[in-house]
Amino acid sequence: MENEVLEQIKQEATDFGKALGRAGRLHLIGLVSRVLGLFLLIFTVVLCVLALFTFGAVAAIDMMAACMPVWAAALIVSSAYLIIIIVAVLCRKPLFIHPFIALLSKQLIGTQEQLDIETLKAEHEVELHTVRMETRIENAALELNFYANLLTRIWTALKSRFTKR
Repeated sequence: MENEVLEQIKQEATDFGKALGRAGRLHLIGLVSRVLGLFLLIFTVVLCVLALFTFGAVAAIDMMAACMPVWAAALIVSSAYLIIIIVAVLCRKPLFIHPFIALLSKQLIGTQEQLDIETLKAEHEVELHTVRMETRIENAALELNFYANLLTRIWTALKSRFTKR
């Protein structure tokens, strides 16, 4: 019986460790995807800003130099880069964060919302295993306490019988 209780506690501890590891991995995926997504967003914005300034400078030089078509084309390209910067900022989650979440979770989780749901499920599983382990340990302690009290009472009864004679 003791062996069975110990095996159950061992199994609960193993399940608890696995659930805790899964929850930690999902938290790490969320953190890394946000960091990498933010890095790519900043990198894209910096490159687009550099291109915007480059084309703006070319347009200003050509405008001052004299005539028409070169600066008009440069301003059109500069405005196109400005639109790209705006799109990158507005669509940062589907363009940068969600692909990293899908990549890091091996295509099981595709969006931030799914990651949050899976993280909550993993945390709930950790809590369940914690409660189960605590319950098994508490039951084992109560059982041990019961047997210890029973043996103490038997010993006391036997002792009192033999001391009276």
